Amino acid sequence: MSIDTDPRNSQRGDAQRRDGSRRDPAGPAPVGAPQAATAALPRLPGRRNPRWIALGILALCLGALLSYVVYARVASETTVVAVAATVYRGEVVERADLTTVRLREGSLAGTVPSSGLERLVGQRAVYDLPAGSVLSAGSVAATSVPAEGRAAVGIKLASGKAPEELLLPSSPVRLVALPPAASSAADKLSGKTYPARVIDQAPGADGASILVDVEVDQAQAATIAQLAAQERIAVVRDAGR
Repeated sequence: MSIDTDPRNSQRGDAQRRDGSRRDPAGPAPVGAPQAATAALPRLPGRRNPRWIALGILALCLGALLSYVVYARVASETTVVAVAATVYRGEVVERADLTTVRLREGSLAGTVPSSGLERLVGQRAVYDLPAGSVLSAGSVAATSVPAEGRAAVGIKLASGKAPEELLLPSSPVRLVALPPAASSAADKLSGKTYPARVIDQAPGADGASILVDVEVDQAQAATIAQLAAQERIAVVRDAGR
């Protein structure tokens, strides 16, 4: 007896053909083969905000303007000599009495530039120089004390014979001749007054007196010195500054 296998083979071939039509014609990809690169999408250009651009330009302009203002201010300033500690008229100017400050150029006339500070040391104040003021060119001079036709006399004054706190350098005062201590009768000098100007003062070694240097008329210097030696002088502070 014969067995016909053709119909089965025919059916099996049809199934294989149907399965093969579903497969990739190129066949299965080998194991480990790289996958096909995905096509990169095009990048869109970033959008710029006009407001931020305008603010950036404005900031640059303001920075440049501020830099110019600072530069112009510094360029227009100058350093001048000022008074660090009060110097009274007639006193010698010391290095510690002076300092420097910056001023706008042209704001004050007759100032002394900082380069001339050292030459002012050792000179005398022509008038009172209060601390914090700007030094003018004519406020100090190389004047000698005593001046021509004047004389300097030293006086020792007991407590109560002078207003100690008011005897500032260059203060105008009057020297009053007192009666002799040994006699109740006044001599011809008693009560006389002599105009003078204070040079400086210092406390006495005994702690109860003061030593005052005064500038007086040269013709009266001998008489005043004699009265001072006899402790017959009292000092009266006059108005004048």
